[in-house]
Amino acid sequence: MTPTNALRGAVATLALAAPLFLVATPADAAAPYFSSCDRLTRAWPNGVAKGRVAANMAVRDGYSRPATTPRAVAVYWENYRRLDRDRDGTACEN
Repeated sequence: MTPTNALRGAVATLALAAPLFLVATPADAAAPYFSSCDRLTRAWPNGVAKGRVAANMAVRDGYSRPATTPRAVAVYWENYRRLDRDRDGTACEN
């Protein structure tokens, strides 16, 4: 195999593999902004947590289990400054 053919093969491989790395998944999309807990709880009735540990703490404190899916965690980090008033890692728990 000549160096030119090897280069062509490498370029072809990259051209085929590049779209696999550039596809955005729904979890990578920008998390929505919620202006209040009323609006957030329409989508997540039990609130959202930054992780499983925070969700477990909410349950121990007597709340329902908040969502911890990757999308819910992204929503938490987008909105926690306004909606996690007690800074326990769970926004809009109920």
